[in-house]
Amino acid sequence: MYYYDAVCTLPLTADLFAQAISPRQPFLAVGLASGHVQCFKLPPESYAGASNDDVNDERDTNGEIIAAESGYGLVGSAWRTRRHKGSCRTLSFSTDGEKLVSAGTDGIVKVALSETGRVEGKIAVLADP
Repeated sequence: MYYYDAVCTLPLTADLFAQAISPRQPFLAVGLASGHVQCFKLPPESYAGASNDDVNDERDTNGEIIAAESGYGLVGSAWRTRRHKGSCRTLSFSTDGEKLVSAGTDGIVKVALSETGRVEGKIAVLADP
């Protein structure tokens, strides 16, 4: 069994209301009180069969240390955008991880590409009179 002795702190610019982890890609999305949605790229997992002694020296194709049981690796911002006029209250990735759906207090639900954050569609949810 392995234990992480380091805690990841994300550079958030407002209070966190929602978070989602992609089921297929190394993405963590956060929805903030400011209406922003930000997607972080998580470090890749270690190669199968790597021993603890090898992990510190193991690097991906970009030369970055590979995250593993030792807790090494970098979490980088993939993209960030002001998605909602009010706060972003919920997030969800599609089952294939290709799309990210967000909903805010502005009554808008938006669907965006996970990789880029580019909005592909939106729906206005009307409030009851």
